[in-house]
Amino acid sequence: MLSVQENERLTRTGPGTPMGETLRRYWIPALLAWELPAPDCPPVQLQLLGERLVAFRDTQGSIGLLDELCPHRRASLWLGRNEDCGLRCVYHGWKFDVEGNCVDQMNEPESFQDKIHLTSYPTVELGGVIWAYMGPRELQPPLPKFAWTQVPDTHRHISKVIQECNWLQALEGGIDTSHAQILHRYFIDGIGPTGAGARGGAPKVEADVTDYGYRYAGVYPRGDEGKFVRTYHYVMPFTQFRPGGRDVQTGSLLLNPRVDGHM
Repeated sequence: MLSVQENERLTRTGPGTPMGETLRRYWIPALLAWELPAPDCPPVQLQLLGERLVAFRDTQGSIGLLDELCPHRRASLWLGRNEDCGLRCVYHGWKFDVEGNCVDQMNEPESFQDKIHLTSYPTVELGGVIWAYMGPRELQPPLPKFAWTQVPDTHRHISKVIQECNWLQALEGGIDTSHAQILHRYFIDGIGPTGAGARGGAPKVEADVTDYGYRYAGVYPRGDEGKFVRTYHYVMPFTQFRPGGRDVQTGSLLLNPRVDGHM
């Protein structure tokens, strides 16, 4: 059992926290691409690692991820107008490009826009997901080119699940193999105690440490039926791969990135 202090250290991800600084060294899945479907579409409000942000796709199709609040009077840029390669605050008309540069000041008699810069984070669109990097620019890692991000759109399905918990609780539940045959057996094997998941015994877990995290298999005895094997890959710090169907040879792989920016 973790102490209160250890739990705080592991689950708090805001700026300046140990875990927050660690997670900021990785590309983070921020949005699904369809949430910003077209140039100059409405902006999207989001929160990552305790930071209130706004995302928008400009006239050229580039994606900006900025501090949500205008530095002038702290109005929300989520309410702003996405127009002509910039997001314009509706309060006094200050306008920002995808790099966070102030490019127009409608209410100032003498513009000082070259001195104003809003916090912005690099983004990349891969595999139907918009990823963000929130760490030091000089430490930016390689792009998250998982195999599923390299296949055509017709060969993958992307979905989004909101869980009201911290990132570590979500990750822990996701990589827990033993609950799948119990909690999820209604969805996998049919209702009732005769389902294959319910018939299986306690799994034996076999793990293999890798450079990126680890991979492991839960081996379940099923009497005369032999054994059922459920495999996982865990990629540091918050990515998991697991089989998407009963047949592990043909089941699709699902990416389950887990980042909770509220804790």
